[in-house]
Amino acid sequence: MKKLLLPLFSFGALFFACVPSEEIKPVEANLRTLATYEKELANSSTKFALDLFAQLNDPEEVNQFYSPYSIHQALSMTMNGNEGEVLQEFVDLLRYEGMSLDDTNRGSKELTEFLLQVDPKVKLAIANAIWYKQEYQVQVPFKNSAREYYNAEIAGLDMLNPNSVNIINNWIAQKTNDLIKDMLDEIPSDAVMYLVNAIYYKADWKYQFVASKTKKENFYPIPGNPVQVDMMDLDKPSAFRSYFGDGYHYFEIPYSTGQYSMGILYNPQGDLDQVSQYLNLSNIELWRKNASEQNFILKMPKFKMKYKMANMKNDLIQMGLVRPFYFHPDNFTKLFSNPTDDLKISRVIHDAMIEVDEKGSEAAAATIVEVIEKTSAGPSLPSVVTLDKPFIFFIQEKHSGAILFMGKLGDPSKL
Repeated sequence: MKKLLLPLFSFGALFFACVPSEEIKPVEANLRTLATYEKELANSSTKFALDLFAQLNDPEEVNQFYSPYSIHQALSMTMNGNEGEVLQEFVDLLRYEGMSLDDTNRGSKELTEFLLQVDPKVKLAIANAIWYKQEYQVQVPFKNSAREYYNAEIAGLDMLNPNSVNIINNWIAQKTNDLIKDMLDEIPSDAVMYLVNAIYYKADWKYQFVASKTKKENFYPIPGNPVQVDMMDLDKPSAFRSYFGDGYHYFEIPYSTGQYSMGILYNPQGDLDQVSQYLNLSNIELWRKNASEQNFILKMPKFKMKYKMANMKNDLIQMGLVRPFYFHPDNFTKLFSNPTDDLKISRVIHDAMIEVDEKGSEAAAATIVEVIEKTSAGPSLPSVVTLDKPFIFFIQEKHSGAILFMGKLGDPSKL
C-alpha cells in the first residue's frame, strides 16, 4: 500500500547558518489510505464518544473531561470475553453495528497504530493490560485476541496481596507519564480480572501563544457574573478552519502539523445546552468537510483539569450495557478455561486530566474494567467423585473416536 506524504508547511529557501547548503525540511504527516474497517472503527468510536457525551453531560457538573477513546478501547477488549446476547450488548453500546468481531478487532489495532504514527511531532501513547486471578486459566483465544489486536500485557496476579493494587497503579502511572496516579483504591477479594487502557497525549500548538501576553481577564460562566481567569492571547491573526452554523461557531485549533486539533463548539451566549443539540456525527462530518479558513486572533483560558468517575456502571447501563453488570451464567463465557461461578463487571473506573497552556496541551486518561466472581453464598467447593469401586477405563482419541487402550480395575491390591 502506498503512503501518501503531504507536506503541511511550505518553507521558502531557509538554510542553517552554519551549514548553508542544508535545507530545513517541513515535518510531514505519515498519511495512508485507511482500510474500510478502520474507517468504520473510527466512526463507531466517534458515535460512542457522542453518545457518551450526551449521557454524561450534566448541567450540575460544569467541568468534565474524559477519554472516550480509552473507554471504547477498554470495553472493546472486554467485549472479546463474551458471546451471544451479551456480546450483542457490547456491539450495540460501542456502535459496532454491521461489523464482524474480526473487523472490530483489526480496526482497533490498525487505527490505533495509525494514530500513534500519523504525526511525528505529537507524543501519543496508547497501552492495554490485563491482570487475572493467578489461580485461573485464561482461554487461549481471548488471550491471543488481546495480545494480537490490543497489544495487551497479560499476567496473573495475586488478588489477595495488598501490594497488587500498586502493580496496577504503577503501570497506569508509567503509561501516563505520572499524570494518573493511585487510580485503583483496592482489589476486592472476589476480583478475577482487570482490563486496563491508558492513553497519553502531548502536543504543541501550531500557533504558539506568547506567555507574556497572558493576563487576568473575565470569563462568564453565567451572563453578568464573571470570574477571573488567566486568558491567553495569540496577539496576531492566524488561520483556523471554521464553520458558522445557525447560532453557533465550530472551529479547530491545530496542533503541530495540523493532523491533530482541538475542536471548539460554542455560541456567543455561552449556552452549552443550545449548542450541544448540534453535536452529532452528521454535523461533525459536515463541519469538517465544509470548514473554511478564517483569520482571527484567538484568546482562550489557560487551564488544568482533573476529572475522575469512580464507577461508570449506571451511565453504561442507561446506554444499553445491562447484563454484564449483573451476575449471569452467560457473562464472560470466553474468559476462563476453568469453571467459575457467575461473573459480572463490578466497576468501570475512569480517570483523566488535561493541561492547556501557551505552548500546547498535555492530557492523559485511564480506564479500568473490574470483573468479579459471585461469592455471596461463600466460595463454591468442587464436587468430589471417588473411584472406590471397580471401574472400566479406556484411552480414546476425540476427533476420530478411536479407542486406543481399554481395561478395568477391580482390585488394585492384586496388581
